[in-house]
Amino acid sequence: MPIELSVIVPCFNEAHRIDHFFSLIGNNIELNWEWIFVNDASTDDTGVKISRFRGQFPKKVKLLELEKNFGKGKAVSEGILNSKGNLVGYVDADLAASPLQFQNFMNDKSILQGKEMIIGIRLKTQDGKVKRFLYRHLIGRLFQTYTSILTGISVYDTQCGFKLIEATRAKIIAEKMKCNGFAFDVELIGLALRMNMKVREELIPWEEKGNTSIRPHHIIRMAYDIWIIRCSLNKADKQLSK
Repeated sequence: MPIELSVIVPCFNEAHRIDHFFSLIGNNIELNWEWIFVNDASTDDTGVKISRFRGQFPKKVKLLELEKNFGKGKAVSEGILNSKGNLVGYVDADLAASPLQFQNFMNDKSILQGKEMIIGIRLKTQDGKVKRFLYRHLIGRLFQTYTSILTGISVYDTQCGFKLIEATRAKIIAEKMKCNGFAFDVELIGLALRMNMKVREELIPWEEKGNTSIRPHHIIRMAYDIWIIRCSLNKADKQLSK
């Protein structure tokens, strides 16, 4: 039976909290999914822990080891290129969003046919299903405004760590991606739009975790990467218009 879904989990120094992800997988191992952990040259025991866990479920769990710390974008693209599922989704290792939420969209024909991709939205609502720190929300809105101005991409939340896409389309996009850092989501969305895919934004339960691997220098790098992505997308547009 073909694998229904490949879940990509980019990891960098996640040893202190990766056990929660292992518990989720163990409790849902009956799903016809594969779980692909991509260790982005962590300096802690992340790789060791994943390797040990993989020993329990070698047919369901994969571990990809990057030889050096490239960045989250590279980790996700490598995971996509090594996936075998009909659909590919990726989430963050901290489980701010549960990969089980992918089940809500997996039978959608528009998703299965590669016409649409799902992007999660972290928008606070009265039901309390989205819990975000105010400073992260404000930084996120500034980043989205900057991204929209430079690229014309009007997605509300490009950086949400919850995306689902048909595998063939995902691999074409991953092969074209050049951004290895945190801004890679913008490039992925821009390339999907240029493949005439629609972006469907869906509210998802989200619980912000206290620790983050993003530092001030990453924000500066992301701003620079968005400019590079803009130039790359503009070049692609010119090639398409010929």
